[in-house]
Amino acid sequence: MLRWLYALVVAGIVSAFAFLLITGKYLNDGPVLFRLSQDHGMHQGDVFVLCGWAAALLSEVGLLGSTRKR
Repeated sequence: MLRWLYALVVAGIVSAFAFLLITGKYLNDGPVLFRLSQDHGMHQGDVFVLCGWAAALLSEVGLLGSTRKR
């Protein structure tokens, strides 16, 4: 049960950082791939952030699913 709590905390932190990176402005934004509104859009750098977020969460699911009871 404690392992699931730790996993939830990690997922929350990774998601918060991904949200901050996607909604903020940084040097490696890259070109806009498509616009969501007049002043918001999906940048090339955002795709990298989303892929990292997905890899982190899938790795966490893999770790939780592969643990065996001792």
